[in-house]
Amino acid sequence: MRETQALIERVRHVSADVQQVDLAVDPALMQLKPGQALFVRRHNQPGWEPYLRELWIPVDMRPGRLTVEIAASLDAAPNEIVDVLSPVGRPIPVRLRIQHLLLIADDALPTPFVFLARTLTGGGVAITLVLNGLAARYPLELLSPEVEIVRGDADWSWPDQVATFQWADQVLILAPGYRQAEAYGRLLDRLRQIRPHDLPDHYACGLFYDRLACGAGACGACEVRAHDTPLLACTDGPAIDLKRVVFR
Repeated sequence: MRETQALIERVRHVSADVQQVDLAVDPALMQLKPGQALFVRRHNQPGWEPYLRELWIPVDMRPGRLTVEIAASLDAAPNEIVDVLSPVGRPIPVRLRIQHLLLIADDALPTPFVFLARTLTGGGVAITLVLNGLAARYPLELLSPEVEIVRGDADWSWPDQVATFQWADQVLILAPGYRQAEAYGRLLDRLRQIRPHDLPDHYACGLFYDRLACGAGACGACEVRAHDTPLLACTDGPAIDLKRVVFR
């Protein structure tokens, strides 16, 4: 992880929940991979320097410019210079020779999936994104047009659910902290029923972005309970194999 600065060039409010921010960044930040994020500290309030940084998640990358998505409630402005620690986390471990990827956003905006989907669809991977709860409010025009969109029901079901689990070469799920134990545990249980002898490593991964404080594995605030050894979302994640996680 290294510390650098970035210049906010443009801010676009794309929905009631989300704004996209174009950053002019150090060339080293152009090495970020899907799943990795920025830890940002802003200086837009004189006399107040917050200890905790904000997590800004990339959704697009072009020469000299990184686009991130942040909450619409955050006050970002063009020409503002921000301090950046990066990268936070590891790249999402995409399985070799993947052809079909299933993404599930359960009551969380699918921002962490956007950069990954844009990268993989360019390589010919077929992607299905299931939106449930809050995720359904995300503006679909921000997603790659090749992504198949499926809307889930309140009881966490969607058409042809068993078939989507059967053809998927990998499944990634995102949920907010208060729903992770339920949603991630339920997904793992269903996959074990549908594919009892076919759950290789990293087949089903949950994304853990909550409780990130230091971003460097020093404070332990983002620990994820595991069967073998404790995991930290900021250094071992954000994508963690659900077979390793303790839910109960």
